[in-house]
Amino acid sequence: MSMEAWHILLGRPWQSDKKAIHNGLTNEITLTHGSKKFKLVPLTPSQVAGDQVQIKLKWDEEKNRKRKEEQLLMVKEE
Repeated sequence: MSMEAWHILLGRPWQSDKKAIHNGLTNEITLTHGSKKFKLVPLTPSQVAGDQVQIKLKWDEEKNRKRKEEQLLMVKEE
């Protein structure tokens, strides 16, 4: 989950509200939410690549769906 998602889920400034600790060497963030402790770790390059592929596939599917809807609307108008 990206850091932006944590801002939305936990509210801002979640870093101080949740007693977040940032480890600059490993780029990990540890925080407590409620009674649970979480550790946020950076994605590996292969995870980033996989996410980008999934995003592109979803974007292409949405683009194709919109194109089909537009074609249906044009056919109905004629």
